[in-house]
Amino acid sequence: MADRGDTICALSSAPGRSGIAVVRVSGPQCFEIVGRVFTPSSSGVAPDRQAALGRVFDMRSGAELDQALVTRFASPNSYTGEDVAELSVHGSPVVVSHLLDSLCAAGARLAEPGEFTLRAFLNGRMDLVQAEAVRDVIEAQTFYQLQVAGRQLAGALSLQLEPVRRELVELIAGFETAVEFVEEDLNPESRERVAARLDKVLAELSRWTRSFRRGRIVREGFSLAVAGRPNVGKSSLFNALLAEERSIVTELPGTTRDLVSESAGIEGVPVRLTDTAGLRDGGNPIERIGVDRSIRLLSDVDAILLVLDTSRAYCGEDQNLLERMRGYSCIVAFNKCDLPCAWTAEDKAEFAGKWQCEEVSALTGENVDRLRAAIRRHLFGEDAFERDGLLVTQLRHSQCLESARAALEAAAGALRGGESEEFVLADLYRGLRKLGEITGETGVEEILGAVFSRFCIGK
Repeated sequence: MADRGDTICALSSAPGRSGIAVVRVSGPQCFEIVGRVFTPSSSGVAPDRQAALGRVFDMRSGAELDQALVTRFASPNSYTGEDVAELSVHGSPVVVSHLLDSLCAAGARLAEPGEFTLRAFLNGRMDLVQAEAVRDVIEAQTFYQLQVAGRQLAGALSLQLEPVRRELVELIAGFETAVEFVEEDLNPESRERVAARLDKVLAELSRWTRSFRRGRIVREGFSLAVAGRPNVGKSSLFNALLAEERSIVTELPGTTRDLVSESAGIEGVPVRLTDTAGLRDGGNPIERIGVDRSIRLLSDVDAILLVLDTSRAYCGEDQNLLERMRGYSCIVAFNKCDLPCAWTAEDKAEFAGKWQCEEVSALTGENVDRLRAAIRRHLFGEDAFERDGLLVTQLRHSQCLESARAALEAAAGALRGGESEEFVLADLYRGLRKLGEITGETGVEEILGAVFSRFCIGK
């Protein structure tokens, strides 16, 4: 881990050319170092949190670099909890590069990835859950992702963990007393009451761990392959889901011969859509290569949208497709519902089986929204999609919760099994430590590098 006594600097706005670029400086010598490269237009130091207009200079040559606005944030009321200054200059990569060189010549060093947020965590400005949420806010691709990350940044998970943590602390205090005063061993009735309190904690932990399946998809997005026989409207439906003309559509079978991928959002969740080649036997060598690639892709995606043309009678090729897809879990789109239907209700029921299905028209857009909802149900289950509820989105959090739950289950089992209080106490402490690892209260030294190394420079 880098020396926290250093003063660090980095570009905190997006790299590249822009109207304004913001360079951030943080550390014990922050204001002194900035004063060596910045000369205000008016005499005196601007008050805290007020911008001062002036010029920045090359520390070594004395050459003027640019006009700049400098805003000071005195410790502890800053992002990092240290003295912080932000220099706003014109967004030229040349200006930024020379300014960073000048700051380093004045005594700063370039920040490592995530080091500003790491310092904020170490200085108590945020807990580890909130620090990780900073990265999720920056990388959000949809508004819903931003909302979920924003709740984590505001401390939603930490706040909900606190009552559980307090309950464990109270139980541990009671068992410490029992261990200290042997004559006060818990009787069977007391043990059952304590075990019942643990059961409530376990139910809450189970609810959170179950939310990770949905939370992971919300945070990372999912992949969806659009598959089916040639000329059933796969590419048209692909375009309808994207709401743009991305895949080529013609009346000729086999138009899509290779995988066509595009990113979109479904129900606020990022999705990587892939239009595949029509699945059929035969065809020319190029088409067969496309079919082989499509079949390999089907095993790697999170969901498969299987498209059928119900304006043409159910036939042996449809049956062959069904046999080929039996090993997969699909969402079925009975396409071209704007045309007279040549499939009977029995045909549709036989084909779809237990798969979710919708009748849609890629041409008119009819029921495409219902198809999006079916895709969401396929991924998240039949439970209500609670957009305002807490979601566990990080694998690290889920693993800590699972470990805490295992420890507390062992404690409850020891209580009901009549084992010594020392064994129960050891399991309670283990569960408490695992919950503490989520927010960074305990045992975090070995994970800090892994967490903050994934951040961008300047955050």
